[in-house]
Amino acid sequence: MARLNTGSSIYVVFGRKKAKIPVNPEEVEIQYPTNHKTYDVLGIGQVIIPRKPSLKMVSWEGFFPEDLGAPYVNSGAESSGSYVRQFEKALKKEQKCRLIIVRSGAYDTNMKCVVSDFQTKDKGGEPGDIYYSVKLTEYRPFAPDTVTIIEENPGPAGGEPAAEAAVEAPREVESPVLRVGAPVIVNGAYCYDSYGSKPHGTANNLNTTVTRIVSGNPYPVHVGHYGWVQESQLQITG
Repeated sequence: MARLNTGSSIYVVFGRKKAKIPVNPEEVEIQYPTNHKTYDVLGIGQVIIPRKPSLKMVSWEGFFPEDLGAPYVNSGAESSGSYVRQFEKALKKEQKCRLIIVRSGAYDTNMKCVVSDFQTKDKGGEPGDIYYSVKLTEYRPFAPDTVTIIEENPGPAGGEPAAEAAVEAPREVESPVLRVGAPVIVNGAYCYDSYGSKPHGTANNLNTTVTRIVSGNPYPVHVGHYGWVQESQLQITG
């Protein structure tokens, strides 16, 4: 279990909709399962053969508040019903999402995933608040290999038609997501800190990378060794 501090934020990207979890859960569980195989070898005993890791799983429990003005609610929170509708839609439409956990002063999590389980619960005496649990499982894009068949000597007129070339299945194209390490093009003034103090430079189609993200501040994104900018000043290139 990982405990989130007050400077951390959790986002779930549903298509082009980036939803910020309104109240940080007390704990977030991240599982890193493996698919290692063990065998009994004569004269040696038990041995293990390492395999590639299985799909990562992230889960937590929390609640969507009715009172968006409460001090424990993160900025940018939406109504409790809107979160339920987005998770339900992701389940029904078999939608692929992206989980982003931004931790203050620690490592970040950025994982393409699907919603494996989502449950809600109403509690007496807390009208409007919706308690929930969610489990997200890592999604790994895949596409089958294709072979193109070319017939060098087409058959005579009226004979067997030439074999058609196999058509490659369309590959999924991911939308760029703002994250630490993302390559970006920056335009406009960059500032000394994330509060916008002392602008000390202007970027003009500057190619660099995102080095830090601090949610809730006016200039939340730090780029390269230059300074802090707004998300609207960035073009994500990869």
